[in-house]
Amino acid sequence: ARWSEAARIKAAEQLARTHADPPQEHVVRLSQVRQAFFELPEDQRAALHLVAIEGLSYQKAADALGVPLGTLMSRIGRARASLREMEADQPPELGSHLRIIGGRHE
Repeated sequence: ARWSEAARIKAAEQLARTHADPPQEHVVRLSQVRQAFFELPEDQRAALHLVAIEGLSYQKAADALGVPLGTLMSRIGRARASLREMEADQPPELGSHLRIIGGRHE
């Protein structure tokens, strides 16, 4: 047990030494994406969260929200479009290549 704990501590120390804070622009960018996500209407935010963050299939997400599959897909489409609009307004130096992934058909 002591050897295992020592190995974990050593690994954590190595990770701590190699960790570098992200450039300030990325910190700002992440904050902007987070804010834009929370500004989405609740129905769109919930749909996108279930699919893109939780990794649910479209059908499972629709079932969880109690809506038809087409409704869920429309909400996700509108949410992604809103986030893309936010993306289009970003200066080029912040790297405006946000990819909103997630969702799969069963």
